[in-house]
Amino acid sequence: MKSKFIPGAISILSILMIVYALSSGSQILNQTDVERPTVGDSNRTTKTELPEFAEKTGRVAEAYIFAAQNQDKVMYLACYCGCADMQHSGNLISHKSLKDCYVKPDGSYEPHASECKLCNDITLEARDMLMTGSSLKDVRTKIDKEYSGRGIGTNTSLPP
Repeated sequence: MKSKFIPGAISILSILMIVYALSSGSQILNQTDVERPTVGDSNRTTKTELPEFAEKTGRVAEAYIFAAQNQDKVMYLACYCGCADMQHSGNLISHKSLKDCYVKPDGSYEPHASECKLCNDITLEARDMLMTGSSLKDVRTKIDKEYSGRGIGTNTSLPP
């Protein structure tokens, strides 16, 4: 009798964990307050609302939230949309990593990723991989392999 009970209990527990994880994820996506770096210190954060351009769609907002809250990770991911040497709103932008597509050096939000599907694709794929337990090195390897043929990549340091 015990042998039939244990697999059933494990199945029910697994389903409950999945439902909890999914409901927590939807709460994260519905919030607009995210932590943002304070100027001059990428480790300190303050609460702020996403700017309007970062809420263009739910998908864009998801990417901005993840990038803002995980700058220590996206700073090691290359972007392949061409932003390493691109004209944007009359200015030359020279991004060094995916982080720069979302957050400017002064800590304010960069509008570039709000209009760039490729930036969001890379960010959300990285998020999904990290959430399922992939290492940052594995994420970087997969992103480089999958996206490197799509455009000029940023000159991004490898993760430690």
